[in-house]
Amino acid sequence: MDYKKFASTWLSLQASNRFLKSVCIFLMALNLLSLIGWLKKDTVVILIPPGLSEKSEIAKNKASEGYKKAWGMYTATLIGNVTPENADFVLESFSGMVTGEIRAIVTEQITQDLDTLKQEKVSSTFEIVRVTYEPETDKVFVTGRNRMTGAGGKSTPTEQTFEFKIDVKQYSPSITQMASYEGMPRLLSVLQKEETKQKAEEERQKLIKK
Repeated sequence: MDYKKFASTWLSLQASNRFLKSVCIFLMALNLLSLIGWLKKDTVVILIPPGLSEKSEIAKNKASEGYKKAWGMYTATLIGNVTPENADFVLESFSGMVTGEIRAIVTEQITQDLDTLKQEKVSSTFEIVRVTYEPETDKVFVTGRNRMTGAGGKSTPTEQTFEFKIDVKQYSPSITQMASYEGMPRLLSVLQKEETKQKAEEERQKLIKK
């Protein structure tokens, strides 16, 4: 037996085994880190909301622009199209969409409006014209034409805007801010122009008084 050749081969095999063990340990550690990262990562669900062609994403505590626009459209359609027959259903459905901080205030106002519609036997229809998302304020503006229909016939349609701020908690959307008013959406750029105009008018009045 060639002991020198045998010793050389044996040492080579041991070195090869040590290398393979190191590689296996490295791969196991890499797989473990990947598994931990996957478990900690929020799941992202890709949705295509009804009425919109764009894709929307929702994670555990956040959502994309498309998802919030779709939710704003749904809410505006729900509370904008009311009849004496479905008023109670609308109120019950809407109450579950808002956060506890504003639920009492908003629900009270909606309840008063719906009671008026039921007593006067008037129906409200809302036709969406456009939906706007403002990244600076994270608000959704749903603008459309509102028309009231009662015993006396149909009223002249008026432009109305629903303004929402929608957050996501545990994959569930909730409305944290809401406003409804006649006219165009009160975007940040519009409010800034109005503020600038108001300040200019105040300065002009001061100069006149002097």
